[in-house]
Amino acid sequence: MKTKRFEEALLTPFEDGGKRSCNMEKLLSPRQVHLDFHTSENIPGIGANFDPKAFAKTVKDAGITSMTVFARGHHGWLYYPSKKFPELVHPHLEYKNLMPDQVHALHEVGVKAPVYITVQWDYHSAVTHPQWLIRKKDGSHEGGPFTQPGFYQSLCVNTGYWDFLKAQTVEVLELLGDELDGLFFDIVGIRPCWCAACRAEMKELGISAGDDEAVRDFAKLVIDRFKKNMTELVRQYNKDCTIFYNAGHVGPCTKESAGAYTHFELESLPSGSWGYLHFPVTARYARKLQKDCMGMTGKFHTEWGDFHSLKNLAALEFECFRMLSFGFAASIGDQLEPNGALNPAAYRLIGKVYHQFAQREAWARPSTPLVEAAVVTPECPRAEHQIPESLMGAVQMLEELALQFDVIDQEMELEGYRLVILPDDLVVSREFQEKLENYVAAGGKVLACAQGGQDGQGNYPACFGAASTGARQVFPDFLVAEGPLGEGLEPGQEYVIYLQGQELKPQGAETLLCARAPYFKREGDRFCSHRYTPSAKGEPYPAAVQKGGVILFGHPMFCQYRSNAPFWCKKMIANAIGLLLEKPMIRHNGPSTMTVSVLDQPQEGRTALHLLSYVPVRKSATIDIVEERTVLRNVTLEVTIPRPFTAARLVPENIPLEVSGNSFTVPEINGYAIVELK
Repeated sequence: MKTKRFEEALLTPFEDGGKRSCNMEKLLSPRQVHLDFHTSENIPGIGANFDPKAFAKTVKDAGITSMTVFARGHHGWLYYPSKKFPELVHPHLEYKNLMPDQVHALHEVGVKAPVYITVQWDYHSAVTHPQWLIRKKDGSHEGGPFTQPGFYQSLCVNTGYWDFLKAQTVEVLELLGDELDGLFFDIVGIRPCWCAACRAEMKELGISAGDDEAVRDFAKLVIDRFKKNMTELVRQYNKDCTIFYNAGHVGPCTKESAGAYTHFELESLPSGSWGYLHFPVTARYARKLQKDCMGMTGKFHTEWGDFHSLKNLAALEFECFRMLSFGFAASIGDQLEPNGALNPAAYRLIGKVYHQFAQREAWARPSTPLVEAAVVTPECPRAEHQIPESLMGAVQMLEELALQFDVIDQEMELEGYRLVILPDDLVVSREFQEKLENYVAAGGKVLACAQGGQDGQGNYPACFGAASTGARQVFPDFLVAEGPLGEGLEPGQEYVIYLQGQELKPQGAETLLCARAPYFKREGDRFCSHRYTPSAKGEPYPAAVQKGGVILFGHPMFCQYRSNAPFWCKKMIANAIGLLLEKPMIRHNGPSTMTVSVLDQPQEGRTALHLLSYVPVRKSATIDIVEERTVLRNVTLEVTIPRPFTAARLVPENIPLEVSGNSFTVPEINGYAIVELK
């Protein structure tokens, strides 16, 4: 339970509420590399082969415009001649001025060089200062045992570690002065901590250390305060450098501290733990925070630390071009080998992608995404990397349907969206329900599934015209493909929904779709066949209802799609969207694997359609693989956008396309195509 003093402490530490808009005219450098250098003290000859001119030439030749270089990495070592902490300079650093000379060399060829500083992972500090470690409730430290390899024993910024971080950051600021382009603070996450310092402050604020939710709230307060204080410290020495705090995800958890950032870098290595669906989820939310954004992938076949691997060219194209299709800058992660020499093959690969990127970036940066819908995220604002399955399923499905949409939170405005989508487990505040009521009364359309839109007591807004009597106790249900929501499916067929749904009771709404129950629920010694009990062919009951501009499905359609992607779920949702949006922004006859993004550039008097055709395939047991472009031919698009167009051409190739009304046909999409509409 939160005390009044704790509630006051939780108020956003930023004068502008964390909603400070950035100067979008000052865009990020478009083609970046994030150069890891987490290097063990057990390796000799660190930086021995570093050649400033060769280093800079390799970077420049690859079309790179910015490269993040290392001051201090996860092993805890410094890569510059530290006067404050000489004992922390890597013990085998042969090229003593490595980081500063990397910066100087890159500046000589016109490439920016932000500097990396680790925060919550620092193995040397964890070993030598156990009092700085994040502690779990039982007193053990976060991360693995020190007898096993890895530097994941996290440090608490609410301890004396903060004083060390300040001093080391100031040293970098003073060392580089006006040459410092930016600071990248890594591993800055919301981590509940029961160390002595945190317990003492929680006691002072009246927080029970046994209340896990309150402790997580306190952890968010601590990390947001750290970002605020660090940004203020940096600004005492440098008024203009970029500042970013990385937690591996940008979402509602980032919003309150957004004022501490100059921009957002969306770390999302799809061949790592993120997967290919993470980036579009975080990107659609991050772009709502009014700061320039950059996607971040890696040149690795898997993820960070995979030194001697190269990602397939088509995969790296897809990942970077997808960033550009959102209007974002791109960053490709690499890791410098201990000898300090860049791998020429890696930079030939990066160059092949970035030279194509450079030819196309004028049709993406700067730009404004044109959207018609918003998905309201059920994400918890006090945790990273906990993206609900319903949100993942919604983003995947809606991208396949070519819907143009943002991901927003409950505090953001609904006006300007033609359609608002409420995923399966989105339990909302009473204030948001009132916002929905006003939105619908003004002509807005809503599509909700399962608990989407319910308050904490299980009540839907009055505009839904329905009530829930709770979760169905006998399931799975079998949706009967009849009426407008069954269009395109086998008429009268019963389609299973495996997951438990809500029992709907219309209260002024019209029933659009019905379902039937099984003979009995599969449990104990009551079962039939391998998976579930089939339909009893009994009396149908409401499974989806409509009242005016609101359609409510009783089942978790998006979670179901995330689980095993039944086509009938997508088709029924598509039919519902068709009932609510008479003229969607994009219609096309291409495959569901083709993605479409619409970027408006009013300053150029044009709108750009970014079309991507790359298909990740699960060729391995653990990761999806993109090995080649997927070529599409004769794809016809029907486009309904606010600014009428009479001319279309493929760019940068400058190939005109014949326009008929608001339609045109693209003869070939070889992985990536951009259509300029004027």
